Amino acid sequence: MKVAFYTLGCKVNQYETDIMIKEFKDKGYEIVEFFDKADIYVVNSCSVTNMSTRKTRQYLSRAKKQGGIVVLVGCYAQEIKDNIKIANVDLILGNEEKKEVVKYVEDFLKENNKKNKIDDTNKIKYVIGDISEIKKYVQKEKLDKGINIRESVKIEDGCNNFCTYCIIPYLRGRVRSRNIESVISEIKNLSKSGVKEIVLVGIEIASYGIDLNNKLNLVDMVEQVAKIDGIERIRLGSLEPRILTDENIIRMSKIEKLCPHFHISVQSIDNNVLSRMNRHYTREFLFDRVNMLRKYFKDPAITCDIIVGFPKESDEEFNNTVEGVKKIGFYELHVFKYSKRKWTRAAKMTNQVDGSISTKRSEKLILLGKKLKEEYIKRYIGKKVNVLFESYKDGYLYGYTNNYIKVKVKGDEKLWGKQLPVKLSLIEEGIILGTI
Repeated sequence: MKVAFYTLGCKVNQYETDIMIKEFKDKGYEIVEFFDKADIYVVNSCSVTNMSTRKTRQYLSRAKKQGGIVVLVGCYAQEIKDNIKIANVDLILGNEEKKEVVKYVEDFLKENNKKNKIDDTNKIKYVIGDISEIKKYVQKEKLDKGINIRESVKIEDGCNNFCTYCIIPYLRGRVRSRNIESVISEIKNLSKSGVKEIVLVGIEIASYGIDLNNKLNLVDMVEQVAKIDGIERIRLGSLEPRILTDENIIRMSKIEKLCPHFHISVQSIDNNVLSRMNRHYTREFLFDRVNMLRKYFKDPAITCDIIVGFPKESDEEFNNTVEGVKKIGFYELHVFKYSKRKWTRAAKMTNQVDGSISTKRSEKLILLGKKLKEEYIKRYIGKKVNVLFESYKDGYLYGYTNNYIKVKVKGDEKLWGKQLPVKLSLIEEGIILGTI
């Protein structure tokens, strides 16, 4: 039977899709593209914003029109567990249950006594547990080989922060850290298959280890991964600012394989907004931590998430964020308009910001982000830097510097997967052209 996947949302979701694909392959299923004809369609969903849930429903509709069984898994599935009427779905699995997706799909097929089509008259089957009751990280499958030169590996699930705007703790549960031996084993296998760069991802990786008895933390994990032969680079997923202590920054600066590229979950750079968000730091703390990173890492690429239009956000508060962005000089901004999510405290706050105001603020920050990115990239024109080539197309190699600048070079396909010094010459549509 043929199975197709579509993944929305974060790198954690993509990793979990890769695990599900492996499980289906191991059972003899054929994996096809999502827009091809398949017997089973799996949509791994996101629910962090209203837009992501809307996109999820669109892909469910597209899958249903193509025929076959439609399986909804992930965060949107977890969100609708108490509900509800949802169209275009046959089987719904929560975030923990999707770890056994093949079992549940095969059980569903047996129950319906059909192999390639489910009538709309059948009731939707829900298999969704209480994620808040899950106390330990469970990894049922591990990747044994990579598809790309750069691969993500999940080290943690869940979040304990309960920011007032965020639904994720309700959909992913509390922090659960993966056994470090399991992580190392998986990365060793990926390395043997040719993977050169690892991205350590999770829902809140800064909290890695807080639930473990051996007192390991994220930096311990990075130090262990750096010892693996064949792995040339390590990147980190999104970081909560409070992990950037002096001790952690100094330790990380001594790990040569760690890329000087830090994505910080900033959200706002106004103290009043941060307080209403239940973010336990100030703009002054953020400035200080960025200065510390720049003290110990050479010109690090610092990127961030920013939410605009949070309830009660005034023009002055927004302008504080704009000025903070300029002061820090981020390499890249990921800008989101505030999205009201159920179960969150912010959804009940008064003085919700008008959507047109949020749109204008978003547009302003996006333009500023483009300007800052161009300024950062321009500093590397004429310099020679190492580039790890990840893809090849039409006579050109594409790759990234360790601080995540995308580079395009004319060259031989045999250089794919190699890390080589490249002289950077000019910018073309956000990509630097270079020569080997």
